[in-house]
Amino acid sequence: MAGLRPIPSRKDGAGVRIAPDIVGISPAGLPVELRINRMDRPALLAFLHTRCDGCDQYWNGFGHTDAAPWPQSVLPAIVTRGPESIDLGAVQQAAAAVLEVPVIMSDQAWIDYQVLGYPFFVLVDPESQTVIGETVGFGWPDVNSMIRSCGY
Repeated sequence: MAGLRPIPSRKDGAGVRIAPDIVGISPAGLPVELRINRMDRPALLAFLHTRCDGCDQYWNGFGHTDAAPWPQSVLPAIVTRGPESIDLGAVQQAAAAVLEVPVIMSDQAWIDYQVLGYPFFVLVDPESQTVIGETVGFGWPDVNSMIRSCGY
């Protein structure tokens, strides 16, 4: 559980972090919006970069949905920086093998989810629209441990 950061939550809602919708563009330049409350399972948001040695394993993993390294109890989405902050061509190249997982380019999402580095993963509950877990991605075992610790 190396990388886990506790998410405080209380019944009165104090300390709970709201999970905003993600608005951005696809690597093809099309508008994309991920509505958290419309998901039927928790969302696993993977904040990745294209020039990151640790991110390669995740880009590759998201490209192999037939042998997905994440549990099927969650719906993954990749979030990169927006086209103002990252090379669009590099994102297009990395996303070319990722066919079934949405890739959203959005600087605002990085701000909204308080992401300071990468690879970083956030687990979001669609019913309460709150962040229920997050971790730095040191490998798929860390990510899956975080998901399991949240009950999924």
